[in-house]
Amino acid sequence: MAGLRKTVNYFLWIMVLSLPFYAIGKFGKGWFPVGLPISALMVVCPLLALAIHLSYRELKLVARNCFQLKSGNPVGYLLALSTMPIVLTLTFFIMQYSGVDLPTVHISLLDTGVLVVLFFFGAVLEEIGWTGYATNKLLKSHGTLYTGIIIGTVWAIWHIIPYVQMGKESYWIIWQYAASVLKRIAMVWLFLKYGRNVLMIILFHMQINLSVFVFPMMGSHYDPFYFSMALSVVMLAALGFIHMTKWKNLLSK
Repeated sequence: MAGLRKTVNYFLWIMVLSLPFYAIGKFGKGWFPVGLPISALMVVCPLLALAIHLSYRELKLVARNCFQLKSGNPVGYLLALSTMPIVLTLTFFIMQYSGVDLPTVHISLLDTGVLVVLFFFGAVLEEIGWTGYATNKLLKSHGTLYTGIIIGTVWAIWHIIPYVQMGKESYWIIWQYAASVLKRIAMVWLFLKYGRNVLMIILFHMQINLSVFVFPMMGSHYDPFYFSMALSVVMLAALGFIHMTKWKNLLSK
């Protein structure tokens, strides 16, 4: 219980530190690429909150665990890099099948390269806190599902004001909330399954943002309702495959 209380305090620090970024978020529209509001600078808050919330010794331990190079299972890295592109591709086809008018996909290699760098460093700043600290802390007393739901919920709430500042409607925000929880459950599972490798989750997080913004017209046609549908299908298929493999292994013994 003490671990949960300490993690909640950490989440509160993130929210408090984000307030100035929310306040200035209505200014500077168009400063950042792909329509991001200036409040997107709150990406530094999970790391800043960690520096305030933890002692120097604790912070050093978290940082060392996060940046410790681990070879890991190649399958984990493959899943980290491919899951979101697969889900967004499926989203595209579901939307087309549903009659949504989508423009032709056009991907600029230069723009994509810039976004890879931008989103990678953003993911580092976030995941040292969300995964390196909070996920590790919650997994001591909660399973994958509950840890994913807790962090996914906080993560989604944290983004609501920037979404409003981007001009998103309530329908979009509600489904993006659902998508955020689903993504975080998948991230916690990947983290736990493949050796608690924070780099894998950083790459997964990078691909979340990158895949959305290479969606038609720099993400302007991205719809979290269809994305949540596609992600649910992929997660259920993965869950079915895992259970089927376990049964085969049991029957073969």
